[in-house]
Amino acid sequence: LLNILNHFGSSTFGFKPSAIVSYSAGQWGGTRAAHSLRPILSELGCLPVSAMVHVPFAQQVFDDDGAVVGDENEESKWISYVDRCLSQLEWWGEAAKSHRNVVDPTITSPVFTKSPSQRNAP
Repeated sequence: LLNILNHFGSSTFGFKPSAIVSYSAGQWGGTRAAHSLRPILSELGCLPVSAMVHVPFAQQVFDDDGAVVGDENEESKWISYVDRCLSQLEWWGEAAKSHRNVVDPTITSPVFTKSPSQRNAP
C-alpha cells in the first residue's frame, strides 16, 4: 500500500478526509500497519479521522461469507464500533465540502503538481 501511495502526488489526496481500516490474522499486525500509515496520509494532505477500525483475528470475527460470527449482540458491537469511524469520516467530509464552497484551500496552500520534492524548503 505504501509503495502505491508514493506514486501519487499530494494533490490527489489534499484536503480530503480519510479513514484507516485494518485487519490481521493475529492480535497486532493490522494495528501496527494502520498506525504507521497515519503520518503518511497526513503528509499526503489527507485529514485522517481519529477513530480507526482494527479487526484482530479476522478469521475468527468473520465467516467465509463475510458475516460476523456470533449472535446479533456480537454483530451489533461490531456495527457500533465501525460506525464511530464512519460517522467521523462523514462529518469531516461534509465539513470539508461545506468549507471548500466558502474558501478554496488550494489558494493559500497550492497542491504539488510535479513531485514529492516540492514539499522541500526552498
